[in-house]
Amino acid sequence: MPHSLARLPLTAFATGAVLAGFAARAAEPAPSPAAAVAPPLLAYVLDGLEGPDLVTVSGASLGHGVVRAPPPSPPPTPPMLPAVIRLASAEPLFPAPFAPAILADVVPPLPQAELAALPAPVPLQGPMPDGSTLNARLTTETELPPLDPAQPAVAEAPPPRRVVLSKLDGPGPLPAPPPPADPEPEEPDPAPDPPPPGTEGTESLTDAIIASLKGNPEIQISLAQQDDARFAVNEARAGYLPRIDVTGAWGREFARNIPQAATQRFRSEATVSLNQNLWDFGVTINDIKRARASYRSAQWGTRERIEAISYDIANAYLGVLLQQNLVALAEGEIASVKKILRIVTVQKDLGLTTAADVERAQTRLDNVRSQLLDRQSALEQARNAYKRLTDHMPLRAAEVPAAGAALPESADVAVDLIDTRSPRLAQAVEDRRSLDKQYDSQADTALPRLGLTIASDYRQDVLGATGRAIDARAMVTFSYRLYNGGAATATKHRIAARLRQADYELDRRRREVEQDIRVDYASLGAAREKIATIEAEIASAQKVADLYKQQFRGGRRTVFDLLDAEQLLFAAKAKQTANQIALRAAEYRVLQKLGGLFDLVSGGQPLPDLVQPAPGSED
Repeated sequence: MPHSLARLPLTAFATGAVLAGFAARAAEPAPSPAAAVAPPLLAYVLDGLEGPDLVTVSGASLGHGVVRAPPPSPPPTPPMLPAVIRLASAEPLFPAPFAPAILADVVPPLPQAELAALPAPVPLQGPMPDGSTLNARLTTETELPPLDPAQPAVAEAPPPRRVVLSKLDGPGPLPAPPPPADPEPEEPDPAPDPPPPGTEGTESLTDAIIASLKGNPEIQISLAQQDDARFAVNEARAGYLPRIDVTGAWGREFARNIPQAATQRFRSEATVSLNQNLWDFGVTINDIKRARASYRSAQWGTRERIEAISYDIANAYLGVLLQQNLVALAEGEIASVKKILRIVTVQKDLGLTTAADVERAQTRLDNVRSQLLDRQSALEQARNAYKRLTDHMPLRAAEVPAAGAALPESADVAVDLIDTRSPRLAQAVEDRRSLDKQYDSQADTALPRLGLTIASDYRQDVLGATGRAIDARAMVTFSYRLYNGGAATATKHRIAARLRQADYELDRRRREVEQDIRVDYASLGAAREKIATIEAEIASAQKVADLYKQQFRGGRRTVFDLLDAEQLLFAAKAKQTANQIALRAAEYRVLQKLGGLFDLVSGGQPLPDLVQPAPGSED
C-alpha cells in the first residue's frame, strides 16, 4: 500500500471492502427468513498507549433492522471478507460511534446460510501483548451468538447496539479498561541485580547514620582524644589538692664513726610528707583553664566529625536515592516506548505505515534501554560508595526529611550564627583560648611559689647503733626559680608564635565557613527557583504528550512526534528528581556547617553512646 494511504480512515477501507464484496450479490434472492441471523461482530483490536485496547461493535444491524429473505442456495464466500476482518484490527481513525452508522447505511445484511458457509478466516498477523495472534484476540473477544433453529421466520428487531469505546477514540483519554485476565509477557529487559538476602526493606537515613557512627574509626579516634582532654582537666585541677608521699627502706649498713669502731647492722627508715600549694600566682588556675579549653575543643572536634560523617553518609544516601529514582523513570519510559512500538508494529503489519516508523520506535527503545543500563551502573556505583562509608550495602532508600525551620532563612542570618553554632569555628576558638591560657601559665612560672609541708621521719640504727629516732615537722616553704638557662623565656616565645598562628587559623576558618555557606545558599536559591520552572515544564510536557496522543489517534501526528513528546516528558521528570536531590544536598551542607545536620536526621534524639572498645583491647 502506498505510504500516502497509510493514514486514511479505517472505516473508509472497511466500507469500501464490504461494498466491493457484496455489490455483486445485490440482485440475488434472499434466503428463507428462518435462516436469518444477527450480523457479525466488528472489532477494533489494538494495544493502546496506556494498555490493551479493544473496540467492539456488536449487534449492529447493517440493514436498519430489516432482514431480507436468504437465497435458495448459499452463494460463494465473498472474496473481500477476509480483508474486511483483517482491516478490522487496524487503528480506527474515525471515532468508534460513527462506524456502525456508516456501515448500517451502506452495507446490506448477510443471510444466515451465507454466514454458515463461510470458511474460517485466515489467521491474522501482528503481535499481541500475550503472544497470541490478532485472530485469536478477535475470536476471544467477539463470539457470534449461537444459531437457534426455532428462530421465527418473521424479522425481529435487532438487539440494541453495544459499543465499547476505545481509549484511542473520541475527543480525549477515557478511563482505563479493566486489566486483562492474563498478564502480558514482555521480553526481558536489563534489570538491576537482585538485592542481597535480607535487604528487601528500606533503610532510613537516621538508621544508616547511627549505625555508621558507632563503627566509624574516625569517630572513635575523636572520642578517644576527647577523653584524653577530659582527664587532662582533672590532672590540672590536682594542683589545688595536697600531695602525700610515703617512703620506706630497709637493708644492711656498714658505718664507722671515727674514733668509734666500725659497725655492720640492719638499717630501717621511713618518711611521710604532705605538701600543699598555698599560692603560685595563677599557674594552677591557668593550667585548669587551658585543659578545659582543650577539652571543649575536643568536644567540638568530635561534633565536627559527626557532622562531616553524617553529611558524607547523607550525600551517599542521596546519591543512591537519585539513581534509584532515575532507574524507575527509565523503566517507565521503556514501558511507554514499548506500547508505542506495539502500535506502530501492528500498523505496519496492516500496511498502514512504513517500516521506517517501526525502526524509529525500535531505535528509541534501544536508546532508552542503553540509558537504563547506564543508570543501573551509576546506581551500583552509588551503592558501593555508600558501602565504603557504612560498611554494608544499602537497602532501598527512602525519602529524606527536609530542613524546614532548622534552616536559617537567608545567608546573612546563617553567617551571623557561625560564631555560636559552627563546630569548625568553635574548635578553632577553643584551640586559641587554650594557647592563651598556656601562655599565661608559662609567664607565671617565673614568679615564686608558697607551699605547706608536713612530714615525719622514722629511723632505726641509721649511721651506727643509734637506736630508734622519730621526728615530725610542719613548715611553710618558699621556692623561686631564678634562672634556668633561658628555657622559660624560649617557651613563652614559642607559645606566642602558636597564638599568632591560631589567630590566623581562626580568621581563615571563619572565611571558609562563611564562603561555603554563601555558596550553599546560592545553590539552594537556584534549586528553589527551578522548582516552579521544572513543574511548569513537566505540566507543559504532559499536556503536549496527551495532545499528541490524541492527534496520533486521529492520524494528525506521526510516531516521531509521539516519541519526542514522551522523551521530553521523562527528561523533565528526571530533571525534577535531580533538582530535588540537589536541593536537599544544599540544605544538608548548610546544616552541617552550622552543626545541625545530625539533629535533623535523628529527629532531635540525643546522641547515643558511641564509645566502642578498640580492636584487640581484650588481649
